[in-house]
Amino acid sequence: MLKAILFIVAAIYMHLYPPMAYSKEAAVDKVAVASAPDNISISFEIKNAFTKEIEEGIKSGIPTSFTFFVELYRKRDIWFNEKVNSITFRHTIKYDTLKQEYEIVMGEKPQLEADSKSARIIRVKEIEQAKKIMANGDSIVVKSALKKGESYQIRIKATLDPVNLPFPLNYMLFFVSFWDYETSWYEKEFVP
Repeated sequence: MLKAILFIVAAIYMHLYPPMAYSKEAAVDKVAVASAPDNISISFEIKNAFTKEIEEGIKSGIPTSFTFFVELYRKRDIWFNEKVNSITFRHTIKYDTLKQEYEIVMGEKPQLEADSKSARIIRVKEIEQAKKIMANGDSIVVKSALKKGESYQIRIKATLDPVNLPFPLNYMLFFVSFWDYETSWYEKEFVP
């Protein structure tokens, strides 16, 4: 009976207030590519990554993760493009209500020794600063021996990972399950 009531409430809520109706679509933006002989460095930003609901959920302590996919292809005219390398990494944010700070784990950063503080963890007090860190990829290195004069393509995509809450929170906070989204692939060609 409780499930049926929650389903009806969710259906009415989704009909009256569609989750994406008041937010712009998230997209990869401001991509910069710098090439070196043995790798490329990529920086980018995800614009419109946070809806009001996602921000409120983070402020209430719900851990939230973005997963980023970066692929490097060598362009070929006659045949399919050749995948040269790819990397996947994750940014996870959680609000610590006792310390009143946001902890962001940066999956692309190197892991230091177990006893020392990790370069992967960033702590900030302001939500706007935390959102900026979460939605940016800064100097992401993709290792590959690039050939001068050949054409390459970089592809970038981001997803907001679905949140899995324990029972009974999964019923009380049912709207969190609608958070999962992904951007379209962003493609940029370059010649080193």
